[in-house]
Amino acid sequence: MRKRHFIQILLLLLIPLGVRAETTMPGLTFGAEWGYTGTFYSGYHYNFYAPEGYRVDLRKYEFTYDSNAEAYLHIGYNLNENYNVSFYMGISAIQDYHHTLPLSVRLTRLYGNDHMKDRIFSFIDLGSGICVKRQPQEILTGKIGAGYRLSLSRDTKMDFILALRSVLTHPDIKYYGTDIAREKTNRNNAYISAFSLGISLTF
Repeated sequence: MRKRHFIQILLLLLIPLGVRAETTMPGLTFGAEWGYTGTFYSGYHYNFYAPEGYRVDLRKYEFTYDSNAEAYLHIGYNLNENYNVSFYMGISAIQDYHHTLPLSVRLTRLYGNDHMKDRIFSFIDLGSGICVKRQPQEILTGKIGAGYRLSLSRDTKMDFILALRSVLTHPDIKYYGTDIAREKTNRNNAYISAFSLGISLTF
């Protein structure tokens, strides 16, 4: 009888440990994010040599609207119950200039200490990447935003995201229908400001 009582007591002591292990926040995270972007302000500064040999300097900045899409894969790590740092890579369209392959690091702050409950969050995202075009060049990207996280299970979360996004990119230049060669280009900067709406699944 004593042996049986000892086993029963041991099982009762282990049950809370099992529950605690099941609800512990996972360390490694990964997932996918999809988004819609609406450009509301853009501009460019081009400086190049025309086919005829003279130098051309063009600048234009305006409030406008253009719709695009973006998609990302991400992998990260939960530093604790409130902070996650993740690496993002994906594909995004930049107006009608070209597509880009952005690479960035995102720091997310989650509010509330229970990861099993729904929570709000905010984040900052900074990175670079390349333009997908005839002669690839680097880009710079920045994003700041917030959202709401639905906790579907211990490991699975769904995020609804609203953010402001800025991109510095380098489009190819056309001048009166003629492509300007890269070696004839002194400057081909384009600046994009947009809002984005997204959905992310994290596991």
